[in-house]
Amino acid sequence: MRSQTIRRLGLGMAAWAMAVTVAHAQARAEACFFSADFEEADALTGWEIGPAVERRTPEGVGLGEFVPAWTLGNADEADAAGYFAVPDSPIGNRFAMANDAAAPCNCDLNDVALTSPLIDLSGRTGVALECRVFHDGIFGSGPAVIEYSMLDGQWLALDTIPTVDGQWQRLFIDLGAADGSPTFRLRIRWSDGGVWAGGFAIDDVCLRERRSHDLVVVRGQLGSQSASAFETGDQLLHYTDLPVTQVAPVTLAALVKNGGRSALHQVRLSATIDHNGTTYGPFTSDVIGELFPGEEREMTIPTGWQPIAPGQATLTFTGTSSEADEAPSDEVAVGHVRFTAPGWADGYAAMRCDQGVPTATVGGTEGFIVLNRMEIVHADDHAAGITVAYGHDTEVGAVVRAVLMDGSFTTVDTSMRRTLSQADIDAILNGMPLYEAFHGAPALAPGDYHVGIQHLAQEEGRAVHVQVGGEASEGRSVIMEGATFLVSELSSTPMVRLHLAEVAVAIQEAHSHGRLQLVPNPAVDHSTIRLPGTEVMKTWTLTDMAGRMVLQKSAAQNRSGTGMVIELAGLPAGTYLVRVETGAGVLTAPLVVLR
Repeated sequence: MRSQTIRRLGLGMAAWAMAVTVAHAQARAEACFFSADFEEADALTGWEIGPAVERRTPEGVGLGEFVPAWTLGNADEADAAGYFAVPDSPIGNRFAMANDAAAPCNCDLNDVALTSPLIDLSGRTGVALECRVFHDGIFGSGPAVIEYSMLDGQWLALDTIPTVDGQWQRLFIDLGAADGSPTFRLRIRWSDGGVWAGGFAIDDVCLRERRSHDLVVVRGQLGSQSASAFETGDQLLHYTDLPVTQVAPVTLAALVKNGGRSALHQVRLSATIDHNGTTYGPFTSDVIGELFPGEEREMTIPTGWQPIAPGQATLTFTGTSSEADEAPSDEVAVGHVRFTAPGWADGYAAMRCDQGVPTATVGGTEGFIVLNRMEIVHADDHAAGITVAYGHDTEVGAVVRAVLMDGSFTTVDTSMRRTLSQADIDAILNGMPLYEAFHGAPALAPGDYHVGIQHLAQEEGRAVHVQVGGEASEGRSVIMEGATFLVSELSSTPMVRLHLAEVAVAIQEAHSHGRLQLVPNPAVDHSTIRLPGTEVMKTWTLTDMAGRMVLQKSAAQNRSGTGMVIELAGLPAGTYLVRVETGAGVLTAPLVVLR
């Protein structure tokens, strides 16, 4: 196994992120009548997990000890040995899994099955299964299949699950053949191929009835997830931060899905852009003549519009078809993009393509370079430097440098080599990115560039891990490894962003002893600040990860019985930084807000 493996991000890890920019449709019109999110300790009650399986030695010899084939756990537990890298998305999520790669297995998992309780479909029509699965198929793993039964002991095949490297995949399966069955069951079967393998995970199982006609807009964004990274000069790739000096006429995109039982016709998407108090549009897409039940397609909208000033933009997408939608609440999605410019308030002219919430890390102890492709469409800008979000298992003494390459992977410039200090590691643990300035701040001619961070391997084998967040479209993100710098594509986006203006490097703050606690973290509605020891709070400040202040209060303004309460209602999902000034110094900690 190569050293630069994709690894999951643990719940206790400090996260660097901006506000989440991926948008989703509103709540489903039809709720799940059967669901399983596997979050509770007894979530497998009622499910059949099959006979216990025998543990084996690395050579495959049985040990005479038997353990459950299916268990519940999170990404940390799944990847405890480093070989079953289930993305931690959302952070702290739990799921059901057959895991051959962490204690207590290596096990005999040649054909194991997870079977649902009996589900009564009497009177139900147009039933569909939706769920998430993680099935990367590596290390000799066998197939994964979904089956169903309407009569005890008689199983029929529904689907063979494809392998997808490094990410959860969503399944949508028509169960119409079982409509009305009072004794319906689902079964998921997986095999380790008869050898040591990774594992299989399933989550968020939902059975629901579908209306005849139901158009769903799943997400909306600037740029396209399906755009080719190898077509230069068009700026069709997805961005979440984009310097206003580098914006070509904006192209928007959204994923539409037929959530109903019947085909939809003349499917069209419209969008508006709200930027600095003005609404632009509506802009409209081309038409999809026919969208079949369960089918998903990304639709693009060339707008011809481009901003003339920095600021946050809200993108609102609405889908329509020639049929009357019987569940209209899920045909609208909202996305966001930030247009940046020089200076702290405007993001130091950042260009970014990750989704803002880390789900894993990529890296190791050997040398590597991780890179994102960025499109420059206008002359006269300069590459000032990059910021990088490192994983918490990055080590003191590791040596890194920023790398700027052209579209053919020829080096244009680098930063100075940096040996990571304990102060750097402390900043990483507090959720802060590190900035590296390029030597010559080179002028950027129009064209594609690869922007990334290089780990220069040392004899001591010090590890470097870079956070990743969000799906990477084909050719967008890569890793270069080995003496020949072999290029391999990544399926997740490294959290490395380019700056076209110099980033001010903050003076190290004096920190008091002990750690700041935020409970709960991640949080939804509120979180409580708890100070170590007997320290006395003066003020606390909540900022987003671009450094903009969101909330600030003194100790006298907000106090609960056990600590200071931060009210989070109305804040977008993402990672924020809590800064507390005490009598002895300053304490900081990241706070993840979920929605």
